[in-house]
Amino acid sequence: MTKDFIMNLFSRKYAVITFLVCCIILVYLLGQGTIEIGYKKTCQILADIIQGTMSDTDILADVIYYLRLPRFALAVLIGSGLAVSGCVMQAVMKNPLADPYLLGISSGAGLGAVLAIILGLTSVMGFDSIGFFAFIGALTVTICIILIAFYFGSANTVTILLSGMAFNAVSAACISLIISVYADAERIQSVTFWLMGSLQNARWENIYVLTIVVFCLMFYFYKNSRILNLMLFGDEAAITLGYDLAKIRMVYVFLCAVMVGLIVYNSGIIGFIGLVVPHIVRLIYRSNYKQILPNCALTGAVFMVLADVISRIAREGSEVPIGIVVSVIGAPVFVYLLLSKNYGYNKK
Repeated sequence: MTKDFIMNLFSRKYAVITFLVCCIILVYLLGQGTIEIGYKKTCQILADIIQGTMSDTDILADVIYYLRLPRFALAVLIGSGLAVSGCVMQAVMKNPLADPYLLGISSGAGLGAVLAIILGLTSVMGFDSIGFFAFIGALTVTICIILIAFYFGSANTVTILLSGMAFNAVSAACISLIISVYADAERIQSVTFWLMGSLQNARWENIYVLTIVVFCLMFYFYKNSRILNLMLFGDEAAITLGYDLAKIRMVYVFLCAVMVGLIVYNSGIIGFIGLVVPHIVRLIYRSNYKQILPNCALTGAVFMVLADVISRIAREGSEVPIGIVVSVIGAPVFVYLLLSKNYGYNKK
């Protein structure tokens, strides 16, 4: 009993320290860019913004408030959402190599976006057409996978994975076909840039909606972290405790698709965060999802904000697509985890 109490106390203390360190890093990164703003000045500007006393003549304050804060907030939400989605998907699939795009969500979103660009649509019911079609495409693929799983009378991980792989291949083939047949050079460039991800269209009105969805779903998954832990032991063990993991699994897959679909709506396709971040966090917290989920959110936020800073300063006069930056950083980290075998749920 004493040992468990000490371990819980240590874990909480460590979590607080991790949270504070991540906040300090995030504030520091907010001041970085083409115009470098010191940490102290950044803190002062943030304090003025919170208190409503921001100076109208302070150029650096305008840079923070009008240019960087929307991108910063969007990067935090995207990093947190993708990392938590990846963490949940790895539990649902019982597959350490799963990520939010495993089930063809990214390909479905990409197909929807390509259709919007090729058709030359600019807006749908007041929404950005590319993002709207991407969101619909992601949800459509997910719903089809769920219907197929229930049609065969089984919602186990094998059925879901095979269905996802099939829809992923079909969507990718349709994207290639549409681009080769219908697109001109200008539209191909638009498609390519969108598929590589970008935060250039960060707007507060979209961020408000994404904030509500991401935080509500992260809180929901956190409150159900015991079920995520239970998924690692299999359906048979869960049935003895009164849980039907088949239905729960479908609900979790759908909720992850909603979150990822909204993220894709705002930023395009950004990979590797949902795959790499959970493994990094799991090196410290092993397989307890009550500790893994909040730390995945924090680590994913820092990872994404760092990638955004690099994308803005890596090339003078232009911006490198953030999806490329994330892949360049994430791929070597993931290869290292594979080679060192520091992944999976059975690590001693």
